[in-house]
Amino acid sequence: MTAPMLPAIAVPAFDRLKDALNRLGAAPPQVLLLEGGSEAQRRDMALYWAARINCPQAPHSGAPCLACPVCLQIAAGEHLDLAAYDGRISNREDEENPGPVRAFNMERVRELKSRLRDAPHGNGRRVVLLMGLSLTRDEAANALLKALEEPSATTAFVLLAPQREQLLPTLVSRSFCLTLPWPDSRAADDAMRPWEEKLAHFLLTGQGLLDALAAKGALDAAQAGRLLLCCQKSINRILSEVITDNTSPLDPALENLSAQDLALVCQWLTEAQDALQYGLTPARAVEALAARIYVLRLRSVRTEPRAATAARN
Repeated sequence: MTAPMLPAIAVPAFDRLKDALNRLGAAPPQVLLLEGGSEAQRRDMALYWAARINCPQAPHSGAPCLACPVCLQIAAGEHLDLAAYDGRISNREDEENPGPVRAFNMERVRELKSRLRDAPHGNGRRVVLLMGLSLTRDEAANALLKALEEPSATTAFVLLAPQREQLLPTLVSRSFCLTLPWPDSRAADDAMRPWEEKLAHFLLTGQGLLDALAAKGALDAAQAGRLLLCCQKSINRILSEVITDNTSPLDPALENLSAQDLALVCQWLTEAQDALQYGLTPARAVEALAARIYVLRLRSVRTEPRAATAARN
């Protein structure tokens, strides 16, 4: 049996969003923001959008065929009018192992702006995917903002983020936002419950977790990844105000953080996941994440009374 094109979104849950993109294809926004879902789902949805505005059959059928050479090249990330940049890729990695997804830095932004002056290779639009962007307003971000401010009938930008709060507000304000189905916030991982309890206890008290992580073979990479996912689900529940019987011990440990703080935690979760992929020991990855959240909670608790006093005055 042939594998489906763009498998991460080849399920009925994404049909409504595909229909929305098909309708948008008649008058594409210059900047589309895709939030929610998993990283693979966001990327496949962005590629679907690239196919929608480049497939030669789409203007007539209202949807990409996902079978022509253009669609196949886009799905493989190999189309000449498709460019992708990721802020999580280091400059050194970009130079030593250049791939279809490049680092997001000032040099790459300059190259991109020069490329945008040329007409697309095909009859559609050039599509620029931007992933792993942060809340930092650096030189590359400023240059990107200027590029987004310049109207273009030949280029479509796509921002991909777990949550729009992880992006600069000025980027979000320029975007047409679509939210993918969130990961199932109600599905509990019973096997990780003891680790959720240890992490939650540490976030509330600063105790217990480090000793548990120090035990030999206490947590492998797969378990650490599942624990990070539990954190993400807890944040999703808090932000979406989902009420369910399958809550996590992490919920009360995180629920007093502001939306901005939770967005920062999401960024740290992504960094922890990347660290696991690059070989950092699971114990160190979880330990570093837990310490950062603990300090963030302490700061939040210390400033909350002051904010309440100011509100009363």
